[in-house]
Amino acid sequence: MERLMRSLRVFWRSERIIAEQQVRLGTQRVQFNMLAAFVAVFGLFMLSIAAFFALVPYWGQSLAALGVALGDFVLAAGLMAYGGALKPSAELEMVKEVRSMAMKDIEEEVALAEEELISLKDDLHKFIRNPVDALLPGLIGPLLGALTRGFGSAKK
Repeated sequence: MERLMRSLRVFWRSERIIAEQQVRLGTQRVQFNMLAAFVAVFGLFMLSIAAFFALVPYWGQSLAALGVALGDFVLAAGLMAYGGALKPSAELEMVKEVRSMAMKDIEEEVALAEEELISLKDDLHKFIRNPVDALLPGLIGPLLGALTRGFGSAKK
């Protein structure tokens, strides 16, 4: 039972650490995606300005604004790619291994308890059906010992 409780404790701690790591990773991804969205909105704004200036007969200003907008879009795409490429840390993999070991221990303990329960149930059924047959194997040794002592004392 102590092993089962230890395994449950390890399983609970590893699940908590995994959940914390997943929340932290999700938060970082959301932050980078929000930053990328902000840059994309700024790029869209600059693209609008570039379209406006494209209509103005002075092409120098519009091409500069268009270049800035394209640069913003490239930056937004890079930030989104980086946010999507974030991977869990190596310690998270270790915690997952510990969790799976704890789960295996729990399953073994439950299977052992189930086997003991089935054995107890079978023994109880045997005892209820025929109490003499159930008790006889345990009584043969003491009875034989008593008989040998009795015969030994009768010879003296």
